[in-house]
Amino acid sequence: MNVRGIIKDAFKVIIQDAAMKPVLLLCACVASLTSIGSAFAADRPPNIVFIMADDLGPGWVDYDGSNPDLNTPNLQRLANEGMTFTKAYAAAPVCSPTRAACITGLAPARIGLTTHVPGKAGNERPGPKGGPREADSLNHLPLDLPSYARELKLLGYATGFIGKWHLAGEGSIGTPDGIVNRDYHPERFGFDVNVGGCAYGQPRSWFAPYHNGTIADRKPGEYLTDRLGDEAAAFINDHRDRPFHLTLWPYSVHTPIKAPRDLVAKNGGDAYRAMVESLDGAVGKVLDALEATGNADRTLVVFYSDNGGHIPTEGLADKKASLLEGGLRVPMVVRWPGVIEPGTTCAVPVTSMDFFPTFVQASGGVPPETVPLDGVDLAPLFRGANRLERDALYWHFPHNRMEVSHYMGSVILEDEWKFYLGHGLIKNKLFNLQTDPGETRDVSAEFPDRAERMRHKLERWLAETSAKMPKSPRQTR
Repeated sequence: MNVRGIIKDAFKVIIQDAAMKPVLLLCACVASLTSIGSAFAADRPPNIVFIMADDLGPGWVDYDGSNPDLNTPNLQRLANEGMTFTKAYAAAPVCSPTRAACITGLAPARIGLTTHVPGKAGNERPGPKGGPREADSLNHLPLDLPSYARELKLLGYATGFIGKWHLAGEGSIGTPDGIVNRDYHPERFGFDVNVGGCAYGQPRSWFAPYHNGTIADRKPGEYLTDRLGDEAAAFINDHRDRPFHLTLWPYSVHTPIKAPRDLVAKNGGDAYRAMVESLDGAVGKVLDALEATGNADRTLVVFYSDNGGHIPTEGLADKKASLLEGGLRVPMVVRWPGVIEPGTTCAVPVTSMDFFPTFVQASGGVPPETVPLDGVDLAPLFRGANRLERDALYWHFPHNRMEVSHYMGSVILEDEWKFYLGHGLIKNKLFNLQTDPGETRDVSAEFPDRAERMRHKLERWLAETSAKMPKSPRQTR
């Protein structure tokens, strides 16, 4: 419906019928304005809600009710009403770089923020004896980079951030209130509201008082995930009559593993499963608020995780901090009524940088051209396409996390082929995920041409992004 055309036609009627009696003229004006209001409602862009869990592996969500050990009915509801992505990836195997990639649409290597923001000055960990040291990594998200919240705000959206940010300086758990430098808080990246977002990478306390300078304590003993769900529902209610974007990034299920006693008891004493259920409850508060405000049918909802689980997913190799599938694969489901067919699945690989162009283009905007984005719009997949216009995904994690097997390295994924570049610390490897989803067998000797071609392609990408590389033991800052 063309709003400008309706306005133009309405004024034509008013001008042509100016000789009408005042009551008739008033009726004509009211009818015209009603048409205009209907046109504006029809042209209103979708609300956008982006929920991202922390450290949740894909095996810890029950989408179909088949796992009695997991209680995630609200995520099951989302899956029934939307599209489940079976090959969703995080941009990094740890949290901060994935969060930066989501906000900016840029790969962590291009940003220069490739590991989680450290809890103290300096972020180089020494490698194993004789091995390389970590590459440098930024300790905050630079203000001059793109932000989907800024773009949505320019398009008239109310924008809210609730939860974990972990992109605001070298503070993490070591500060009394999580605040190191407010200049790098969500408000500086286009969010009108910020509840919980500071330098913390994990809560100082799961129960109030939270010791978080961006959350006003409400009642002693309140559980953080419950509170963030309440704040998300309040934001939706407060902005029910205009386009809004909500980024809800709960701290759950990050360590320390703690949950309310009643949920722990309900889950047979398993605090981790209790945390998962609490996270699902926060999702439910969002879905219920959308229903109650009449916004459910005009809201794009995304559920995602920032990296693989710190508790491994069965069938995937390794866990958080690894460049194998267990560190990179994440749960993802998207609901968009009228666009996505309910109860569908998608096996096309997608990643964190894709959310920026997807959100901006869904809102009717155009991503800025000042910086070439590394993500692509996912809308074709929402509408049933089985491919995207890109030929590979890339990762760069030049950091030492020796609690897993494949850490210091870079990766390229082409279809089912995955090449791992170990930077001299770990042997280069080629995996075929179709025949070997557990990444147990290096087939580079069987397919040397493919391995060499993928290595060259990966190295070109590292050069193009100006990726910071590991340092030899003799190098210094």
